[in-house]
Amino acid sequence: MAKKKDLNLPGYWYLISKNGILFIFLLLCILLSIITPGFLSWANILNVLRQSSIIGIMAIGTTFVIIGGGFDISVGSILVLTAAMCVGLQYYMHWSLAILIVLIIGVLIGLLNGFLAAKIHIPAIIATLGTMTIVRGLAYLYTGGYPLYVEAPDFAYIGTGYLGPIPFPVILLIIMVAFWQFILERTRFGRYACALGGNKEAARLSGVKVDYYHILTFVVGGLMAAMSGVVYASRLLSVTPLAGQGYELDAIASTVIGGTSVSGGEGSVVRTLIGVLLLTIIANVFNLMGIHIYVQYVVKGAIILSAVGFDTYSKFRQ
Repeated sequence: MAKKKDLNLPGYWYLISKNGILFIFLLLCILLSIITPGFLSWANILNVLRQSSIIGIMAIGTTFVIIGGGFDISVGSILVLTAAMCVGLQYYMHWSLAILIVLIIGVLIGLLNGFLAAKIHIPAIIATLGTMTIVRGLAYLYTGGYPLYVEAPDFAYIGTGYLGPIPFPVILLIIMVAFWQFILERTRFGRYACALGGNKEAARLSGVKVDYYHILTFVVGGLMAAMSGVVYASRLLSVTPLAGQGYELDAIASTVIGGTSVSGGEGSVVRTLIGVLLLTIIANVFNLMGIHIYVQYVVKGAIILSAVGFDTYSKFRQ
């Protein structure tokens, strides 16, 4: 009997590691609904989703990068550069063309990150540290260190409009989550991203173009960071060169808390969304309680360490 119990222990830990975030999220929602009767109201649910939309879109790209065995800390800088350019370019062209240009810029920065990591063999965290600094510097050069403003009701719809009773950023977030979850589960790109994150050399020996797919994960990361920059600019109708600082931490934290393995090879866009919502709810509760933002950083760091430690220990037990 003892032997049988030991054999089932890996599956037990695997089940917890896969669904633990969902259990915690549901438990927190139930607890908050008891403490705050209006917490589960439709208006508050939409408010939480809207607050989560920018980080949620960014975290989708971060999920792909980490699943592929990489790491990208440049996404906050990509957000501010693309948001600033999206606002600035509207002085010279229609906002729809400005959006297309900044999405392409996000793809190109992601392509550069992937090339440095996959082809030049610079560790991903160092490569993206360099591009993070460069891109942030470009944002300062582009803005001149001053805020940029835009007044375009059509453009503002992306960040503040409604489609029926639902905020448009929430609809965009849900569409992106559904689309990229499908890509992750049902396409060759998704399968190969998991394969190279799990064992890059084994994937190479199986005939997978590992460098190509590794670069592609960074391209997705850059694209999603640029899209979050568009939503950010549309929501505020202004951008400062300080925007996006710390957003990469939130995106990585949401991804890791959502159960994506920090060593790569497995993860879920849907669970990343749950991680984003969990952090948003915790931040809201802390703000309501008047807890200082510095304390929130300490708690967020502790949550990341706990999630990573649990992931590592689960793999050890398996």
